[in-house]
Amino acid sequence: MNNRFENKVALVTGAGTGIGRTVAQRFATEGAQVVILGRTEETLKETAESNENITYTVADLERDEDIERVLKEIKERFGRLDILVNNAGWAPVTPISEVKMSEYDKVFNINVRALVNITINAIPMLIESKGNIVNMSSVICKNPLLNMSMYAGTKAAVEIFTKIWAKELAQDGVRVNAIGVGSIETPIYDKTELTDSGRNEHIENIRRAIPQGHFGKPEDIAAVAAFLASEEASFVTGSEYGVDGGFGA
Repeated sequence: MNNRFENKVALVTGAGTGIGRTVAQRFATEGAQVVILGRTEETLKETAESNENITYTVADLERDEDIERVLKEIKERFGRLDILVNNAGWAPVTPISEVKMSEYDKVFNINVRALVNITINAIPMLIESKGNIVNMSSVICKNPLLNMSMYAGTKAAVEIFTKIWAKELAQDGVRVNAIGVGSIETPIYDKTELTDSGRNEHIENIRRAIPQGHFGKPEDIAAVAAFLASEEASFVTGSEYGVDGGFGA
């Protein structure tokens, strides 16, 4: 690995496990100082202990005051922010006939409102550093799955935000891109409301629909995130890169 992110500061949300953890480790390995946040200190600490360039702060993205505190801490400690990776998310699997408004509120608060809120708070530092934003969208916007309308709705919002923000912030030197995340081996599949048998059936149905025939790994997402955040992608903004084994083709 090279040090293409040396002297850069990155913030990765939802980085205690899965994709967020691996993205944070990739940036840290390439020289960035990486701040990770989430609600579970135990998993955040495990991520931070994997690389001396990673530090963590416990925060609930549904709380405005937590977001404001995190960005203030980054400003005071590092004086800059170069990369924001909006990774935190939740993916309920529920038929529309069974969706409750409490579920709707939760998934839109986590996947949409929190993403908008932290981005708004980060923009001043990103403009100052001419940095960039990497949003985690989903291939489900290209190939919708049954029983995931609430999740798909949030990721459709993220995709259009990415395109509009890229145009709005281009003159400020800030790039905004998204990754259309496909089926990746992460703990997210353990966080549904499904029974064990229902979960296994859901996973197998997805696997059969992937042209490459298998789930991806968090490292596949981290590699594309690192490219998008680097100078190699200096003329890339407003794009959505599918990392999905052909599922969204």
